[in-house]
Amino acid sequence: MSLIQVIVNMLRINKGMIFVYVLNTVLLVFLSYIFYDVNDIMYPVLVSSFILAIYLAISGVGLYRVSGKLNECRTSPQVELDESNVLDKHLFGTINDIHEQYNTMIYELRSSVKERNTLFSQWIHNMKGSISIIGLAAEQGSQQAIEDIKEENGKLMRNLEECLNLLRLDDFSRDYLPARVNLHLIATKAINARKKDFIYQGVYPKVEIDEGLEVFTDEKWCGYMLEQVLSNAIKYSHRKGLVTIRSEVNEDRVLLIIQDNGIGINPEELPRVFDPFFTGRNGREHRSATGIGLYMVKYIAQRLGHGVSMESHKGIGSTFAISFLAKM
Repeated sequence: MSLIQVIVNMLRINKGMIFVYVLNTVLLVFLSYIFYDVNDIMYPVLVSSFILAIYLAISGVGLYRVSGKLNECRTSPQVELDESNVLDKHLFGTINDIHEQYNTMIYELRSSVKERNTLFSQWIHNMKGSISIIGLAAEQGSQQAIEDIKEENGKLMRNLEECLNLLRLDDFSRDYLPARVNLHLIATKAINARKKDFIYQGVYPKVEIDEGLEVFTDEKWCGYMLEQVLSNAIKYSHRKGLVTIRSEVNEDRVLLIIQDNGIGINPEELPRVFDPFFTGRNGREHRSATGIGLYMVKYIAQRLGHGVSMESHKGIGSTFAISFLAKM
């Protein structure tokens, strides 16, 4: 900030005091003109004017110093402070706090964008593969080619659906409303939403939840999580298999447990089941897997304040648990 700007700003800041001083001086001169000799008032007027000039000079120097430090804050909030100056400590301490908050927000935003770009890049890669296979199959014109086209079309639909689901997560913070909801009702709705999958795979659901049991969650997003878990359980279950949805109440928490007696997961793959696009050996054998469902389950659960965990044994089955608050 230039010297002229500092002077102008200093005068603007102190304009109230200057106005009061001028008004007071005019009043004194007027009263002196009426009651006293004008020469008697000149000395105090000159003294007060000198004091005002000194005050304005000190104020200008202080403003110039603060302006310089504010300019330093444009690049870094870590400026050298006068520890004896309470105003400096408060002002620049607040600026530093704001700077740190914005840095944290920027870092989180960049991480989110980077993760989003990675996810969409993988989806595009997956869909390009399906399109290539459809093109090759269309050239053959055989019955097997038609089946391949149908299968790849299904994969395209699933990938597009997952893209839409990920985009919906942007509205999560504005779209969720934690409340006391009936857990049995959520489970029943999720099963009905996957009714065709149960029938097509020949898998049977079994609900063991108290009809009056309530938990604190968002009904819409909790239902979405449960549908994703059920989809996995159905996909990797044997025909005529059983998927059990039950609850356990432990003091102030409720566990919702989804258990299947399907093919299970290799122990070394279990730590990665919540990673985006991780399908493991089972996913390579079941080409309908996208590897994004459980990632989104964990993402939503964390923002709802729920715990998620998974256990699995190869050839025996898998158990998925969601932990809810039963009391607030």
